[in-house]
Amino acid sequence: MNRSIPRRLAAALAVALIAGPVSAHAAFNAGAAHLQIPPGARAEGMGRFYNAVADDAFAPWWNPGGLAFMRGWNAGLMHTKLVPDLADDVYFEYAGISKYLKGWGGVAATFTYLNYGESIQTQAGSATEIGTFSSFEFSPSLAIGTEVVNNLGLGANLKLLHVDLAGAILGAEGTGTTFAVDLGGLYRLQEDSVSMFGSKLAETTFSLGATVANLGPDISLVDERQSDPLPRNLKIGASYGLRVPQSYSFLLGGSVEKSLVFEDIPDSVKDELSTFERHEVLLSGGLEVGILDMVFGRVGYIYDDPGEIKGVTYGAGFYLKQFGLDVASIPQFRELDRVTKFSLVARF
Repeated sequence: MNRSIPRRLAAALAVALIAGPVSAHAAFNAGAAHLQIPPGARAEGMGRFYNAVADDAFAPWWNPGGLAFMRGWNAGLMHTKLVPDLADDVYFEYAGISKYLKGWGGVAATFTYLNYGESIQTQAGSATEIGTFSSFEFSPSLAIGTEVVNNLGLGANLKLLHVDLAGAILGAEGTGTTFAVDLGGLYRLQEDSVSMFGSKLAETTFSLGATVANLGPDISLVDERQSDPLPRNLKIGASYGLRVPQSYSFLLGGSVEKSLVFEDIPDSVKDELSTFERHEVLLSGGLEVGILDMVFGRVGYIYDDPGEIKGVTYGAGFYLKQFGLDVASIPQFRELDRVTKFSLVARF
């Protein structure tokens, strides 16, 4: 009989701790960690209120309702090494593309992949190495968002989820497959007005967004009695932006997120928890400032008391015609270094 050394355990736990907008408590009790990792360096850099923006190919994850307001083609790519200080080959990938279809709204396809790298397989009862195996998770998705009434877009993102943590060793018991859906709504009111300097026309945008993510059956890697819930959560955000084309712009907003992974907490433990820890709530917000529609600076703050992630986010964006590069620096669990995220976007 063979046995595997869980060399990736530390990395997997670190991923659960940094995996985005849920508390550590909820992360450890939910399956499919890749669903908790926010894609898009722009969204990360300005404080994760992006479900009230959702205007590019990362929209299906943040708020599929935002697809209703897109035009033309949008594409987005992201690559991130999540815990380079622990394991250099643990990384996250996201690819998405969206297209506006007249009479339908925006449609999109995405692919998300989380790689845990290689682990060592040993013989039972000894430390003799006999091989290696890989662990990974992925989910392809299809999304649609349509404007049901003026200024209100509703959307859905349907995902197929697959997790393989030890399939090469345990076969079917090391893998699990299920599905999930994200439901989102975005209210966007855009108006033209005179800029503060009175010489150019300005665009002002006010948005409210709400998303319920990862609704679907639990995922099991062993048997149904040991299944784990998906990282279900509710996000609500608001944003306000002003843009003078080819001059300057700013965008600010905030969001609140509530985990929908419910578990009984003993009274003895509950008394030691703060209000945010007890209800597993995350708060975030930030600001983006742009110059000439080409260079953008971003700053934000994440307050995740349950997950012990509290800190400033910051980043920048560089855009030339249809293409853009975004970079962001994000705080993690207090014992881990900050992580840097990069993403590419294109609009046609």
